[in-house]
Amino acid sequence: MLPGPSYPTPVRAVPELTTARAELWLKNDGLSHPVYGGNKVRKAQRLIDEALFRGARRVLSFGAAGSHHLLTLSLFARAAGLPCAALVIPQPRTDHALQTLRAAIGLGLDARALRYPALLPLATLRELRRGDYVVPPGGSNTVGAQACADAVDELALQIASGLVPEPDWIVVPLGSGGTCGGIAAGVLRRGLGCHVLGVQVVSGVGPQLASKWLARKVLRKTGFAPLSKQLNTRLSFDTAHVGPGYGRATEAGARATRIAAELGLELDQTYTAKAFASTLALLDRGDPDLPAAHGRRLRVLYWHTLAATPLEPLLEGAPRDDELSRQLRELFL
Repeated sequence: MLPGPSYPTPVRAVPELTTARAELWLKNDGLSHPVYGGNKVRKAQRLIDEALFRGARRVLSFGAAGSHHLLTLSLFARAAGLPCAALVIPQPRTDHALQTLRAAIGLGLDARALRYPALLPLATLRELRRGDYVVPPGGSNTVGAQACADAVDELALQIASGLVPEPDWIVVPLGSGGTCGGIAAGVLRRGLGCHVLGVQVVSGVGPQLASKWLARKVLRKTGFAPLSKQLNTRLSFDTAHVGPGYGRATEAGARATRIAAELGLELDQTYTAKAFASTLALLDRGDPDLPAAHGRRLRVLYWHTLAATPLEPLLEGAPRDDELSRQLRELFL
């Protein structure tokens, strides 16, 4: 039987990176589950519960070849006795991405390779079966985003308990929008005064629109719709760390990875390296409006989303690299 999640996830100060302008705090969702952690646990648990409530016969989702979302969804689907299938699109090859796909398949994911993402709508129509519960990329629907909003309730209790001061900024990766939008909704719903910074890992306005739309959906669903008008001033976006594109390493991300490693924190080049690089930049520049208003350092909370649990146990019984189909291997560019 799959054990339950480990909530609340821990918070701690990071004095090693405190500057004259700012101090850093860490909320580590990497420790959200003893088997496989990360921010996707919050979403996957709720999504599988919703699928069961609706009487689904199968879960169908989508993601890049090394998707943490698909791995986590497969883990919870297997525990619930639900088949899990996904249309999988290309991403740059790394050992981590390849191992993530292997682990997901080992957990029962029926991975269908789709070489051209533009064909996703047509491929979805072909793949759909009666009784499917369809989960969007990243688990980013209202159910998944609300799980992330509820995580702010957890943070608020940690603030009230004196474990962490109320931050001025919460920094989080931004891909499909559910985590970022959910956290923004949670901040407004709890009446916290902080701002949320979504660090984009793909270019364009799509992630921004998605995160705001999901935040509004959560606020409306939970009875806080009037707070949506505050999103334009409380939710910001950093596009400076996208680099060559999704899953592509950046120089700033590589530097962030080295610094994080000295703190015992592992990053991945797709999401967390870029988010932590943005966090370091915020620590360096500070906020010119804050000292005059409050006479103290800027408080930055980096919300870590990568699993801190090892993948090796999940690779036992998983297919080897050379046992993957040619179509799946070719997804790693």
